Amino acid sequence: MANYKIMKKIVFIFIMFIGLSVNAQANKPFIPTKGEITFKEVSKIIDRKLFDKDLQISKEKFKKTLQNSLLKESNGKGKEIEIEQMVSQNAEMMEMMMFPQDSSQIYAFKFDNFKIISSNSADEIMSERYEVIDTQKNISTTFSKIDSTTTFNEKIYAYSSNIILRTIVDKKSKKTINGYDCYKVIYEYKENNEGNDEDYLEFIRNTIYKREMWVTDKIRSLYHPVVFEKSILEKYYPLDILETQSDIKGYERKFTLQTLTLK
Repeated sequence: MANYKIMKKIVFIFIMFIGLSVNAQANKPFIPTKGEITFKEVSKIIDRKLFDKDLQISKEKFKKTLQNSLLKESNGKGKEIEIEQMVSQNAEMMEMMMFPQDSSQIYAFKFDNFKIISSNSADEIMSERYEVIDTQKNISTTFSKIDSTTTFNEKIYAYSSNIILRTIVDKKSKKTINGYDCYKVIYEYKENNEGNDEDYLEFIRNTIYKREMWVTDKIRSLYHPVVFEKSILEKYYPLDILETQSDIKGYERKFTLQTLTLK
């Protein structure tokens, strides 16, 4: 009986040891080489009153900017009325083109050793365009299919040139996403508009974008379907992203994890 109790204790300790080892392995940071990660985007107006107020201000700024820019061009002289009408039409399209409501897209990455197949779809219908990223050579090749002809364009993979203004890390806030322990990171940025004309800069210069993210530090990759700021990906891997912008309140873009099978 004593030997039986000893054996039970040994087996129990062995099982605990195996469990702890498996858990430690699961929590070990890794560089993904296989599997898939996908996000679903839903963009929507969350406060119509605030949105309409800011959109109207933005439309007027846009009209002034575009009109000034077109009138400066050599072929703009004598076409003031025509340009004014065209500018008004473009301004009315701002909401539809720049702030679509409930537009659902899927952003997908498939990892295959040193290659990543990147694609996105509208309303979950896969498009005829996709990108292959060679992570060893840092080369991006975009394939496009038109009718029965497939064309491709190869270039150096480019990270975002956005200017990050500040980053807030909140490790006290915790959330589990797809089995990964996550904490909150918030960063604000503005677009790098170097090289754009002064009229456009006047329209866009004060826009600040804010991203509130739930991130893990267990996935180590400089490639992400939604986030392209290298300095962010060097430290965090986002699994949930909410984006807003300073000049248009009442509107948000949310990217929610749909699939995660990376290994």
